[in-house]
Amino acid sequence: MKKSINIFGLLILLVGAIGCESFIDNAPEDQIAVDDYFKTSNDVENYVKKYYAGLPTHGSANLPLSETSSDNLIVAVPNSVIQGSRAPRNGQWTNEWSDIRSINILFDNIGNVQDDLSSYAQFLGEAHFFRAWFYYEKLQAYGDVPIYTSQLLPGDEGLYKGQDPRTAVADFILSELDLAFQHLGTKSEVGNARLNKETALAFKTQVALYEGSWQKYHAGTVFGTDGADPSKYFQEAVVAAEKLMSGEYAVDLYSTGNPESDYYNLFGLDNMSDINEVLFYRIASTSEQLGHELQFYTTRRTRDMSLTWSLINSYLGKDGNPIDYDGLAETAKGNEFLTQIAEAADPRLHATVWIPGDLRVASSAQVFDKPFLTGGSEELCATGFQVKKFSNPFSTAAGADFGGLSQTGRIYFRYGEVLLNYAEAKYELDGTIAYEALNMLRDRVGMPAFEAIPQSEYGDNLIDYGYPVDDALYAIRNERRVELALEGQRPDDFRRWAAHSLVVGKRPKGYPFAQDEFPGFTPLLDENGQTDYFQTQLPNGYGFRPDQDYLTSIPSDEIVLNPNLKQNPGWE
Repeated sequence: MKKSINIFGLLILLVGAIGCESFIDNAPEDQIAVDDYFKTSNDVENYVKKYYAGLPTHGSANLPLSETSSDNLIVAVPNSVIQGSRAPRNGQWTNEWSDIRSINILFDNIGNVQDDLSSYAQFLGEAHFFRAWFYYEKLQAYGDVPIYTSQLLPGDEGLYKGQDPRTAVADFILSELDLAFQHLGTKSEVGNARLNKETALAFKTQVALYEGSWQKYHAGTVFGTDGADPSKYFQEAVVAAEKLMSGEYAVDLYSTGNPESDYYNLFGLDNMSDINEVLFYRIASTSEQLGHELQFYTTRRTRDMSLTWSLINSYLGKDGNPIDYDGLAETAKGNEFLTQIAEAADPRLHATVWIPGDLRVASSAQVFDKPFLTGGSEELCATGFQVKKFSNPFSTAAGADFGGLSQTGRIYFRYGEVLLNYAEAKYELDGTIAYEALNMLRDRVGMPAFEAIPQSEYGDNLIDYGYPVDDALYAIRNERRVELALEGQRPDDFRRWAAHSLVVGKRPKGYPFAQDEFPGFTPLLDENGQTDYFQTQLPNGYGFRPDQDYLTSIPSDEIVLNPNLKQNPGWE
């Protein structure tokens, strides 16, 4: 039986799929046999590089939009995950495993390559990284999943194996990243638009922190794993971070000495190739039809995105102390409120939220006037806190029409996240506060040194995790929320922390409304005069189901086809 692959890697023959896929003996004329393909380092490179195209893109502001499944951001319709309205999945998950099946074909045939390993080590490292990436997606979605390291063919017993424990999956991912690190070149050798050693270490800190905190905070529940050792994973995260922080690698925080603008400018850059903080990013090029709509949705429209009162309240004052946002809202409304918090708060707030008077489009001298509270489809900002992060007024795409004109780089891993991963993992491991790492982030924006503020000082701003958190860990988590706002981390964070109390029974509120700024418009307001857009849609607040919504359901057909698979908790 002869197996085939497409020469250009654009169409991989998906063989051995769970669920009765046909298997074709004769290769189509536009394909060549596997045994005839994996011969040279060029073959390996061509096979692996297609996975870069499958990495997430900015698209239509996909990065900030991803945080709708958290307490940071809303759109016009409540998110189904935190609303607890997802239905069990039907059908199969065959397509979800296509990348893993595909990359396993490479590993099954890598021994046939006749060139010296040194000529394709980079590509082999990339393959290990991608396999780790694909399995991390499975870990986050499903928890326990089967681990496959070889291509499966019809009749293979492995097609009907049950799930491996999520700890085994996490261990496998970390081992793949170790192999990736072994083979990849450094960022200085291969650049930051290609996978590199620094990125493998950064990803390892992320995976290990995720699994360590998942097992710690889900222990004793249906989502925990019997016998799991959270400290093992926190240690893995710390070791990987310390290696990256050792001075051996060209990493640093982006700073030009302008604390009021450096953080903001970082995320709106087109060319990030010479930015040491950016460990790995995606280049966007309109000349190659690889542009996107990010600037369109951050400078001209909104895609209905609005930041929440809860996120805004997490920003400390420029003096390092909590701000009394509720007290301020009693006297300052609308634009005045926005202006005052921008003047008083950590500069990262102003970098994340549009404030009246901000330059929005440099080419036409447009400034931000007021939030788009009355906007129509894709122009609405229901809370008054309008997304500014990732914008760049000087971009050629700023204010431009829809049409893929934005070329802003899409950051996958940056050094700032590594510092936060390290700080959290280090504290969880042995109670040490990583002042140096945290103060690097503070120094960049001109904020006072990090300190573990007593939670009593947060007043009404204090958020409830549903369980006791000491002052230091609370402050570390808060720093993470502020630094990584809208970068896609918050949904993962609240799930790994088992922090459903952040959303259950709560509605996302907005800023204090000023009627004189919107004559004739009557929004939904709460008893304090703050916008309350979901007041009618969610009268009882979000309905996240703690006994099931932490994981996704396995498609029902897979349970029927493979009786060794077990449905995830709450979805039975």
